[in-house]
Amino acid sequence: MMLTYDRIDRDILIKRATEYLQNYELQYQLSQKQPGTIGSPDSDGMPKGSKIDNPAEYSIVNHIGSQQYCDCIEQAIDNLRPSFKALLYNKYIDIDKFKRVPEWENLGISKATYYKYLNEAKYWFGISCSLIEIPLK
Repeated sequence: MMLTYDRIDRDILIKRATEYLQNYELQYQLSQKQPGTIGSPDSDGMPKGSKIDNPAEYSIVNHIGSQQYCDCIEQAIDNLRPSFKALLYNKYIDIDKFKRVPEWENLGISKATYYKYLNEAKYWFGISCSLIEIPLK
């Protein structure tokens, strides 16, 4: 059966997209941390017990996972039409926590119109982002 727009649960898709976009900043910060390094094994000839976990390996895997998450989010946003791309980048990627003027005033639109456009951008982001499972009605 082919996926069509009328089968997509729009509200849930926008909610999922919002969660992924809101998580971007944390994942970006984690991707900027220096990962641990995997040391060479001891070669003193003595048998060693295996460690239950390897913190350096865990750190590296998390680092790579965070980088891939960010790359995927950015790529999905980059694939959107320019107006949606600008809205999502301004809201979630190029975050300026000290903005004195709300985004809708910068754009010369009402707050309600801004959020309508933002939700539309999130919807299309949700469609294009491979991390997000598209919910069906």
